[in-house]
Amino acid sequence: MQKRLAIVFSIIVVLIIAVVVLLKITSYVPENDPYTTGNTSGNLLNGGLFCEDDGIVYFSNVNDNGYLYSMNENGSDLKCLLKAPVSYINSAGKYLYFYQEANKENGAFGSLVRTMGIYRMKKGSKNTPDCLDRTPAKILSLCGSDLFYEHYDTATGIKLYKVSIQGGDRHPISEADINPACVIDGNIYFPNMEENFYLSCFKPETETADIIISDMKVYNLVYDNGFIYYMNVSDDYKLYRYGLNERYVTKLTDCRVDAFNVLNNVIVYQKNGKDDAALVRMNADGSGTETIASGNYTGISMTSNYIYFTAFGEDLCYRVPLSGGGVERFDVTVSQ
Repeated sequence: MQKRLAIVFSIIVVLIIAVVVLLKITSYVPENDPYTTGNTSGNLLNGGLFCEDDGIVYFSNVNDNGYLYSMNENGSDLKCLLKAPVSYINSAGKYLYFYQEANKENGAFGSLVRTMGIYRMKKGSKNTPDCLDRTPAKILSLCGSDLFYEHYDTATGIKLYKVSIQGGDRHPISEADINPACVIDGNIYFPNMEENFYLSCFKPETETADIIISDMKVYNLVYDNGFIYYMNVSDDYKLYRYGLNERYVTKLTDCRVDAFNVLNNVIVYQKNGKDDAALVRMNADGSGTETIASGNYTGISMTSNYIYFTAFGEDLCYRVPLSGGGVERFDVTVSQ
């Protein structure tokens, strides 16, 4: 009898060990290449509402409470992935990372709970997303195997935080408010608000920052094909670009810019103006200016084929082909 109980006990122990090992294997998040980025800097500066990865577009659907959706680049195979309002979407490998606002409706996780924070979700999984930091935050950016974000605390204000994609090693890496949207080769380029808004580079490996340009104030940095595009605070927020290799500055617009995005040598910007405000497209060198739509727009997002934007003050989303063409309403939902 004792021998039989010993055998049963041994089997139970083996099964428990096997289950624990299996859970660790299935929950393991592999590390990314050190130069992996989760979204373009231009999209992140515009709220991270759209993110394209491997032919799939993940987006916050303004037509459905900002819930997380996916679709093919041509708009087919539309899916609602998560009934929770999201922003700052990042994608790499088998996982999505995003910031989630507090959900006001019953449905995201089954109850009205405080759900604000940084989350990781496995693509294709119906499991509840994993919360990596339950906190108010601003821009979230994936760099290698770490997530960088502007962490807010009522006592200490905004600091740059880091958390690993596995969910550990969460801590502040700078006491300064560093915008982590513009990641280039593993480093963060940002307007240094403590140093007169000079263009600076923060190196996460050493947690140090160096000034790159010290003769002008910059704001909202977007990287594309070897250039950093920015709004020049010293010149009434007109659009400029800086060549990282050539190390020269070029002025691109004669008008004040409210917001902009750049992808594949195409620039889209919101022209500031009391009577002539408009969303404008032009080439990366400032040539070929063309008005997309008159009026004021926000959330300028870009994928390989489309430019998406939202009417200011309204829940109306539009899109236009990146290569040029007519504007159309982007109004999509799936049947509930």
